[in-house]
Amino acid sequence: MRKRRWARSLGVSTVVANMLMILITLSLGAILIAWAGTSYGSFTGGSQLFFAQRQQALQERFTIEMVFFNKTSDHALMIFVRNVGVQQISIMAIYVNGTAAGSSALPLDTTHSYLCTTLPVSLAIGNVCEFRAYWGTTSPYWTSGSIFNIVVASARGNQAAYSARGP
Repeated sequence: MRKRRWARSLGVSTVVANMLMILITLSLGAILIAWAGTSYGSFTGGSQLFFAQRQQALQERFTIEMVFFNKTSDHALMIFVRNVGVQQISIMAIYVNGTAAGSSALPLDTTHSYLCTTLPVSLAIGNVCEFRAYWGTTSPYWTSGSIFNIVVASARGNQAAYSARGP
C-alpha cells in the first residue's frame, strides 16, 4: 500500500505575504506624501503673501475723530480723520449712508495743518485731515435730525465707521 503524503502548497508563505502588504502600503504612503507635498508647497507660497499683506493692514489704524455739519456756505459734512497707526495710510473713499461721497479736502482756515488734497490722500502717522463730503445733487446735503453713518476706507481694506445726527 502506498503512503499518502500531504502535498505542500506551492503558494507564498504568510511571512512573505505580510512583507509584501507592508511594502505596498509604504509605497502608496510615499506616493501620497509626494503628491500632497507639491500641492502644499504651492499653497504656502500664496499664503505667505497674504499674511504679509494682512500684517501691514493690521499695523494701519485710523479713526474718525469728529464730524461737523457746516451751516455756512456749502452745507457740507466736515469729517476729521486721524492716523493713529504705525504706518502711513492711503484713504481711498468716504461713504455717507452707503453712498460714495464726493470729497474736497480744503480746510476752513489755513492756520491749521489739515492740508489734504482730494481723494485718494496719503496721511502720515499722527496727522489729521479734514474732508468735506458732498453727496446727492442738491444743497444742503444734510437735513437736521437725520442720522448719518460715515465710513472711511483705506487702500489696504481697513475701515473706520462713525454715526452722527444732524443738528
